[in-house]
Amino acid sequence: MPSNRCAHQMSTKKKAERVDSMITFLKSAVQSQKEKGGQPDQAPGNAMMTAKLLELWSVPQSTITEMRLLLTLGADPAPLLKDDIGEKILADRMDNGSVCEECAPKFKAFLEFSGTIFEEMFERTPIQINKTKKVDGVMALCLDGGGMRGLVSVVCLLYASRRLLGDESLPNLFDWFIGTSTGSMLALSMVNKKSISECFFQYWDMKSQIFLRGSTVKRLLGDQVAVQTKNIDKVLEECFPTETLQACSTRLTIPALDISTAPARLHIFRNYSFTKPFGVSLNEDQDILFREAARASSAAPTYFEPFVYGTKVLVDGSFVANYPLNVLFKEYDSFSRHQNPLHLAGVLSIGTGEPALAERKYKSGKSIKAKAMNIGHLSTLILEQVVGQDLTAVEMAQERCHAHNIPFNRLSPKGIAVRIDQIDDAKLMEMIWTTLMYLTENVHEIDQLGEMIYKLKSDPTERKRRSNTVL
Repeated sequence: MPSNRCAHQMSTKKKAERVDSMITFLKSAVQSQKEKGGQPDQAPGNAMMTAKLLELWSVPQSTITEMRLLLTLGADPAPLLKDDIGEKILADRMDNGSVCEECAPKFKAFLEFSGTIFEEMFERTPIQINKTKKVDGVMALCLDGGGMRGLVSVVCLLYASRRLLGDESLPNLFDWFIGTSTGSMLALSMVNKKSISECFFQYWDMKSQIFLRGSTVKRLLGDQVAVQTKNIDKVLEECFPTETLQACSTRLTIPALDISTAPARLHIFRNYSFTKPFGVSLNEDQDILFREAARASSAAPTYFEPFVYGTKVLVDGSFVANYPLNVLFKEYDSFSRHQNPLHLAGVLSIGTGEPALAERKYKSGKSIKAKAMNIGHLSTLILEQVVGQDLTAVEMAQERCHAHNIPFNRLSPKGIAVRIDQIDDAKLMEMIWTTLMYLTENVHEIDQLGEMIYKLKSDPTERKRRSNTVL
């Protein structure tokens, strides 16, 4: 007989097992949808998820994390909302103790907002564009750094693609990917033909494959960095066993920081020449494996060891380009300096979330323990700055795009305050819920992206017909 205790009172192992089981189910459902080629409103994967959501809502040991995962990937909450079935079941669970007072507000919020989230994400009429139409110029997709907060970027792409196009084809519209740190891993996965949903699962799986549980002090004083370095090397080799930048048909830019000299210098991995047409063979000695570029750009100090590349010692690109928009325009200007100007048709910047302003708790002390804690606080402060506290680069990019009439869009939810090495399922899912809520409350930001895509990718006759219809 299942226990009537609230799910959050289960052991860490038991909760992890439930979430792992859910991820396995979701992978199967998504794969079924992919094989049948179904659309969001009729896909067998969505039907499976919807049935699962209704089933689990009544299960005493089911968690809000499972419900939110189902919604994120496509479960329709309508059966729960019909005739207040979900509320009645929740009331019974609260009465029998399988949902406690602490967890009840999260279940109630799911009933209150899940219908709107699903409607805005999955049920909008897709914009009518010609996906095969060539755009005059290059469309650039910039992906920020932020460790496990890369899940925020994945959900932003998933939400926008489903809302605007009715499928997961949004990344296919871009022909220049610029990614830093976790953004490099996401960029390389997408150009390697992984769907956005598959990228979601990749991130979810690799959190426990790479990161160990432990404090900043343990990382600094123990062998955790060495172990995590071996872990990320293994994960990247499994993700990208043989792929190289020069064999990729999409323009790629991956920044890292070379610390072999003082001062340190920006190092950029790229698969194009500033003087030759894209696609022309380059010097093979300059080629690099996907996994090496991602490893170099993701080598965050105190988390991973530096990546040695020839005579260079490379660390996380976030130190110089967490928002890689500055690298995008550096490369863009280099084409002009070499008398080979590149036309930017549009820019999409995807962030890993911005934290809400909060008071910092910081105490000094003279004991060895206090000093060690201070070092940990300082390390955290530095890495916070590295992974996205200063939006100056974004503001400068916006101003430059506006001045040169280049369409610019950015998606980066507010209120995200999760460590880059967070591996707790519930905390990561809370982050994703915050992302879904933000995107739903700010769908105008996604629709502005839709307007850019429509103008660039729709046929002139369709634009004229739509204009006449509006008039």
